[in-house]
Amino acid sequence: MNKKIVIAGLLALFAIAGAGCASKQTAAPATPSQETQTPAAQNSTPEQTTDPSAQSAENNGASQTPASPSTEPTKAKTDTENSGDRQTQQITVYYTDTQENGLKEQKKEITYPSELEKFQKAFEALQKSGDSALIPLWSEKISVHKIKLDNGALTFDISLPDEARLGAGGEELAIDALKKTMFQFKEVKTLDLLVDGQSLESLMGHVDLDHPMTR
Repeated sequence: MNKKIVIAGLLALFAIAGAGCASKQTAAPATPSQETQTPAAQNSTPEQTTDPSAQSAENNGASQTPASPSTEPTKAKTDTENSGDRQTQQITVYYTDTQENGLKEQKKEITYPSELEKFQKAFEALQKSGDSALIPLWSEKISVHKIKLDNGALTFDISLPDEARLGAGGEELAIDALKKTMFQFKEVKTLDLLVDGQSLESLMGHVDLDHPMTR
């Protein structure tokens, strides 16, 4: 009997020991399941730490970078339009010779910012020949009060001092020189010449002056 009790006790001890080992073995696998979640958490970390505002700032910075050079062409274009306001044109101007043997033509280049200024420059060209063999019929002492262009009707209002007056032959040539110079502009249909705002019958007292003069 005592042997049976001892054997039974030993068996009971082995059974308890076996149960304890079994419980330890079943508890051990819990650690790997936590480890599999850790990589997932690490994988999710970069997505959570990605700052959309930082990417937006970078994108905005990249899109704004070309903006500053884009303003330069606009300015250059503006400078190009301003520099193109003045126009240059070659015209024919009429003078006479020292013997007043008819009209003599000369090519000249004028530069002007506006249409009315073009006629002013053409008149000024009549007052200077730049060639000793060509004599201006319009003195530099003659000044222009006003120039008007209205539907093809060009009007000059000038001053005419006594020292700028010519004889009968010179007066006729002067009027012809003015007409030929101004009528070369296609927009001019008629030409009227006033002296101090008045329509005179004769410019210098020798030749009748039409109001207006036509081509």
